[in-house]
Amino acid sequence: MSARLMSMTGYLLKQAEGQTCAPVRAAQALHESNALGPIVFFTPELGRWSTVGGLGVMVDELSIGVAALGQEVIVISPYYERNRKGQSGYLAKDPAGIHYKDNITVDINGGTTLGVHEGVVDGVRVVFLHNGDIFPSPYPDAQPAFTVQQLAVFGKGCLEYCCQRQCIPSIAVTNDWFTGFTAAYAKVGHYGDTFKGTSFIHICHNLNEAYEGRIHLSHGDGDLGALHKLPRDWLIDPKWRGNVINPSRCAIMLSDQWSTVSRSYRDEILHGSPLADILRQKPQPFAHPNGIPIAERVRKLDAVAPDHLTAKAQLQKKYFNLPALDDSVALFAFVGRVTTQKGVHLILEIAERIIMKSNYKVQFLVGGPANMREPYAADCAHKMWHLKAKYPACFWAAPEEFFTDGALVNRGADFGLMPSAFEPGGIVQHEFFVGCTPVVAFKTGGLKDSVLEFMWATEEGTGYTFESYTSDDFVFAMERALGTFRNK
Repeated sequence: MSARLMSMTGYLLKQAEGQTCAPVRAAQALHESNALGPIVFFTPELGRWSTVGGLGVMVDELSIGVAALGQEVIVISPYYERNRKGQSGYLAKDPAGIHYKDNITVDINGGTTLGVHEGVVDGVRVVFLHNGDIFPSPYPDAQPAFTVQQLAVFGKGCLEYCCQRQCIPSIAVTNDWFTGFTAAYAKVGHYGDTFKGTSFIHICHNLNEAYEGRIHLSHGDGDLGALHKLPRDWLIDPKWRGNVINPSRCAIMLSDQWSTVSRSYRDEILHGSPLADILRQKPQPFAHPNGIPIAERVRKLDAVAPDHLTAKAQLQKKYFNLPALDDSVALFAFVGRVTTQKGVHLILEIAERIIMKSNYKVQFLVGGPANMREPYAADCAHKMWHLKAKYPACFWAAPEEFFTDGALVNRGADFGLMPSAFEPGGIVQHEFFVGCTPVVAFKTGGLKDSVLEFMWATEEGTGYTFESYTSDDFVFAMERALGTFRNK
């Protein structure tokens, strides 16, 4: 209620600009006394410009949502030389009107200059920092010194921008390991007392060991202290084997609080993460499931198809060459990256068994690109091509292509598939839910909180889950889903 009241007073002030009547004065007093001040998000990926995974979607939608509640919101992110699709100059082509303003310089590696590009999108001031050498692409595979330089330049670049624009955050929200040095630079004294009144909160989107951002140093690297200029213990745990810089360690230690994207995942990392000791140093960390803006998502779904059966018919025609809808065939769909985390191999292991057992009355659609330089993804891609050639009416995948029919799948599939080995929060299941599509998922993290087993007795639930991460248990969940599908 208070958030809505703030939003209403902000709206009233915009509509009554220049007026001084009593209601406007009351709204002004209420708004000014309760405004949080600038809320600044620091993020390695953002919305349609540079999103690689759920982080970019979540920060984009969260920042817009907070701005809609009447707060001043700024988001700062790198402007990569090439985005995830390999495109350069993508900001200039974007209709949002984000333009180059000026340069800022940070004292990393003898001085590094960043071009500043700014615009306002849905009430949020969006800021991109550009240096093609430092930010060639999202998460490039690079040597330790280069990765540390990236993190140092971005961390200081964000703070330098705030100083240059005199918009010192009341709340600074850092996201994942790429922003791990930001709070440290604010508190180590590089900017004096400028950020003394700023509260730093770090969002842990994924603290799996492969996603902490660990930088393994060789013997000749030392601790790269001359490059990052931060105390060694903030970055390197002396109790760990080897010489490992962990930016997530730095972010959690130096922030005032941390949060994560589901309550179950908060419990998991507090007890099972290698960083559990420092996570537990912050009392009552915040956790809440990811969400998506429903009305906007429904508009996207309506733009591709008016209802489930129309969407399903389009999918069957486009991907399985059916001339007309066949609703006797259950359509299961996966949308996402082909990585170990997402568990695509489980779909490929059980697909043929389900196809044969259902007498070809099932279809699998796997939408998402595979990086052929990664052994796991390459192995999955070859299995996809084999299944597609062997069962063209029942299996489709194109791991060599970027999949663009996500909205159509959300509405047209009979079930979404999310066999993720771990999923801190998850956004894809909510996109399926808005499309009225239940989900078959592994019972982990945020999926555990949102994909609830359908119960015939109460007619409640949002899908089917499996608790043992094996193909057999996945098959049992699939069979329960098929049983429900056949009972019209």
